Amino acid sequence: MTGEGTATLGQDRTVKRPRFGRLLLDRLRQNLSDPDTALALLLIAALIVRIVWLTLPQNSLIFDESYYVNAARVLLGWTVPDGAPYAGSPIGLDPNTEHPPLGKLLMALSMAAFGDNGLGWRLPSVIAGMIALVALYKIVRAAGESSRLALLVVGLAAFENLTIVHGRIGTLDMLVLAPILVGAWLALSGRWAAAGAATGVGMLMKLTALYGLLALLIMLAFALAAAWRRQRRLGLSDFRPTAATLIAFSVVTIGGLWLLDLRFSSYPNPVAHLQHMVEYGANLARAVQGAGSCPGNDSSPWQWLFNECQMSYLRVDVSVKAGDKLLSTYPTIDFRGAMNPILIGTLPIAFLFTGWYAWKKRNRLAGWAVVWAAANYLPFVVLAVASSRITYIYYFLPVVPALAIAVALLLRRSGLPRPVAWAYVVIYAAGFVAYFPFRQIP
Repeated sequence: MTGEGTATLGQDRTVKRPRFGRLLLDRLRQNLSDPDTALALLLIAALIVRIVWLTLPQNSLIFDESYYVNAARVLLGWTVPDGAPYAGSPIGLDPNTEHPPLGKLLMALSMAAFGDNGLGWRLPSVIAGMIALVALYKIVRAAGESSRLALLVVGLAAFENLTIVHGRIGTLDMLVLAPILVGAWLALSGRWAAAGAATGVGMLMKLTALYGLLALLIMLAFALAAAWRRQRRLGLSDFRPTAATLIAFSVVTIGGLWLLDLRFSSYPNPVAHLQHMVEYGANLARAVQGAGSCPGNDSSPWQWLFNECQMSYLRVDVSVKAGDKLLSTYPTIDFRGAMNPILIGTLPIAFLFTGWYAWKKRNRLAGWAVVWAAANYLPFVVLAVASSRITYIYYFLPVVPALAIAVALLLRRSGLPRPVAWAYVVIYAAGFVAYFPFRQIP
């Protein structure tokens, strides 16, 4: 006997039955070879890490949820605890006027449906995070790349700490990232008016969507330069994508903000509200720095490249004592504003290779990654240098999709041996485990 079952047919004929484990392995391999099935499994895994223990710690607000959740409570006419942000604000009006109302309105609708709890507060960010991952897959495919590369990119982004944390807490950052990534996909697909409209939806969440528009305009500028090289002239038709993008963006941004302000703010018109938001952001200057490279929660954009000045969003510690003597303290929950250290550590070589690959091979995806990263990162460098504008490490979130693409291109196109690429993925998974907010099973 070899361990495989047999079935007797007649006197001397037998048919071997394969082991169950082998059948299961073959079926799994067959399913994973199908891109749609592999993407579905990857998205399910990403969803699990975003919804598991979503309501914990019970009744605790994480990071800037103290602003946005309370703003949503005001919109709903619910009680805001004394001493909390926006306590006593006029009912039904968005008190968080430094940002457009749409993100808080979505949170309010979620809370009305699911209650004043972690699920109600955070479900919009979970949904936005999943939309962002699907949009990222579509971006890679729209740029003409393979489904295998797209799956690698989504995997890197899905299990990156900053995308996980902001994909499961009730803040605006994932709510703005999702529509601008959808806009990028539509732009790569040649649907420029829809791309402008999607980016305009992002502007109704948070004004940082403007950097998504900047990326679209840079892409259009490169397209115009290419048309000039081919034709030695530019016609009106060459400017139609740019006009369509800007018109759609303006209509959605101005029209949407006007409609939202009619009901949820006291601003007489969207221009006045935009002016207030811009002035508010411009006045966020850094205080005189104290000793050390990270004297407070804020940080300089160049520090993000090294994962410095990580932010503690929420930490629950357990102390171990022997009598009155403290032996040790360790976290059971640790939400951090920080990138996966393996991903951010690869940034220099990944973008150097991606920039070279975009230039030498005229690779469309590599070009998009460089443009997107530059448009969403360099403005903060300029603001920090020119006006000492206060910045935080989580502002790097929109760059993460471009970095995931750069790393994926490095692993797949630079000629690295396959065992090296697989080893990188394993080490990356270790980084995911090390930074996952829940340090033990509740």
